[in-house]
Amino acid sequence: MTTFHGDSHPGQVHADNEDRIGWNLDEQVWLVADGMGGHSSGEVASRIVADTILDEVARKVPLTQCVLDAHQAVADAASGQAEFNGMGSTVVSMQIRDGECEVVWVGDSRAYLWRRGRIERISRDHSFVELLREGAEMSETEVRGHPQRNVVIQTLGMGAPVPGHEHLELKSRDWLLLCSDGLNDELTDKEISNELRRSADPKEAVGHLIQAALDRGGRDNVSVVVVECDKKVRGPGHALRPYGKPVILAFTIAVLALVILWWML
Repeated sequence: MTTFHGDSHPGQVHADNEDRIGWNLDEQVWLVADGMGGHSSGEVASRIVADTILDEVARKVPLTQCVLDAHQAVADAASGQAEFNGMGSTVVSMQIRDGECEVVWVGDSRAYLWRRGRIERISRDHSFVELLREGAEMSETEVRGHPQRNVVIQTLGMGAPVPGHEHLELKSRDWLLLCSDGLNDELTDKEISNELRRSADPKEAVGHLIQAALDRGGRDNVSVVVVECDKKVRGPGHALRPYGKPVILAFTIAVLALVILWWML
């Protein structure tokens, strides 16, 4: 059985919580949604996103399509009631099947892989600062201090979002972390890694991470889900962007060079 834990906290500043976490264990799907829009509309948006995705995965709808359908559901709800006009939500979701994990997201809620004491970010924020990071060399300090670091460029319920998508092969004991930006706004990736390192299990990890974010100020809602891969997972366990083909190509070129050199001697 998959070991996991999830929790959500309103933070130290806001009384309400516009985040939503959820899962469907039959389909091995987990998600974190972070609503926006003011008053109660953010809570409504994140609830619609979570409910739509979990309802549809139960009907075997592919995860990316579930996210797009959640976008449409939020847009439909916003257009029907004036008080919900302009509401939206981010989402990061994942599904584990046959030793692989599919991650689909829109916005700046994040997914991480924790493997053998090292952390790797799976998702890439749909944000203005992430565009800047891709186009120029920016340090982590510059990114975190940028005045527009919380400006997202894709949101469910508004515009025409194109979900981010990643696949990775899993190893036994891998941990997968989903979170709203209330966590990574307060903690760097290294600090998140440190909290995971001192945690014995997903429940302890979630508690440590949320408390660390609150201790830093908890300026936003904080939601965290940590899933530990089943012990039965086997295979090479490649993380993102495997380097197998370049290595094979380099080896082949080296062998050919040796053969040519031997022939010329």
